[in-house]
Amino acid sequence: MKKIAIALSLLLSLWASAFAVDRIVVLSPSCCEILYALGAGDKVVARTDFCNFPSEAESLPSVGGFDGKTLSIETIISYEPDFVYGSKGMHDFLKESCDQFGIELYLSEADSIQGVYDEISYVASKTGSEEKASEVIENMKAGFEKIQKKAARVPSKKKKTVYWETWNAPYMSVGGCSFINELISVCGGKNIFADISDQAYPMVSEEAILARNPQVIILPYGDVSECAARNGWKYISAVKNEKIFNVNDDIFSRPGPRILDAAEILFELLK
Repeated sequence: MKKIAIALSLLLSLWASAFAVDRIVVLSPSCCEILYALGAGDKVVARTDFCNFPSEAESLPSVGGFDGKTLSIETIISYEPDFVYGSKGMHDFLKESCDQFGIELYLSEADSIQGVYDEISYVASKTGSEEKASEVIENMKAGFEKIQKKAARVPSKKKKTVYWETWNAPYMSVGGCSFINELISVCGGKNIFADISDQAYPMVSEEAILARNPQVIILPYGDVSECAARNGWKYISAVKNEKIFNVNDDIFSRPGPRILDAAEILFELLK
């Protein structure tokens, strides 16, 4: 039975390799990071201006910016891809053209930690990188487990309340269905807008922020001193205790392998 299992495994591996994609145009930074984490960076023939990690990706030619206003199907096709890897909601407009030219289009929609695992596994099946995917996912799971165990030691009443500022004109934060909300929870924090469960990035009022009085403020964009100087914000716990932090948006906003790095950084900020 063992010999049969090994033979089947080899046959499946050969079958997957025969159908693996060879030329990829990647249109989203998180997608680019997944491909390189899987060791499939050598299959990427073009990227966008924002696909800047790892640094090797920056040596590849660019097809333009991130959204449809700066991308053209003609430019993408010129690189003769057999696989175009983008983001749902941003690159859906390419579907009809890709179908017409026989190019497979995959649109990322990972919006949770499990969603990232699922996407890594799927992309690995397309690039013949299943073994590497297993390694990447197991490492991520082990890292998250360590963080969760540490966070579990913090009593519920001592968990920090967090205001995550996505934008400030108008004010926008993260809702209960965002993967940032999941990261905050995993790291032992409480998102002050988690109760907005039907929007990932809702607009919120300044009055609501002040009333919910967060103990920690996270700014992927913006200036700490400007935030602290806003009218009336000096009464917020996070401002009074100097718990306003800038974070690298590239690490925190991309649902790919580096979300573990994001969680490790966030856990330290919430201590």
